[in-house]
Amino acid sequence: MESSQFTILVVDDEELMRRYLVVFLSKLGYSSVTAIDGSDALDKMKANKIDAVITDIKMPKMDGIILTREISRQYPGVPVMVMTAFDEEYSAGTAISLGAREFIKKPFSPDEFAIRLSKMIGDSETMKHMGSGKDVDRETEEFMNELEAPRQTTSEKDMDANTQDLLEDLLKTLEEK
Repeated sequence: MESSQFTILVVDDEELMRRYLVVFLSKLGYSSVTAIDGSDALDKMKANKIDAVITDIKMPKMDGIILTREISRQYPGVPVMVMTAFDEEYSAGTAISLGAREFIKKPFSPDEFAIRLSKMIGDSETMKHMGSGKDVDRETEEFMNELEAPRQTTSEKDMDANTQDLLEDLLKTLEEK
């Protein structure tokens, strides 16, 4: 999916942050919809085709943690990036355990944000294309079945030699390019 066709829901109770993210996302080629809290976000998701969500954690009415859980439940497959300025109160582990795909601490650099967003969207698109394994085409499935099972190495020396061989092959490939 091209970024211009991708709509991202930006959820933050701070208007300045919403505006900043909308402008930044626009420069990256994405369209945006905004919401002021989790309740507003769920309403916006009902009314719009949303491909990804970027949410703050600390908000009135419904915070970003509860919103993340609800999105995971109601809209499985929609990736969520959680942002927070509060290190001690909320952890990445909590957000991810409830369905977030990315977690970023405020303040963040634009580059870090763009990289994390791109990775999250790319991973989400890959998962959509893979489906639940039912959509794997027949040729790929046949090829996978023909592959040899990996052989177990018998010692650390064998493991080190195999690793060394792999590294040498990678270096040769890089030198050829």
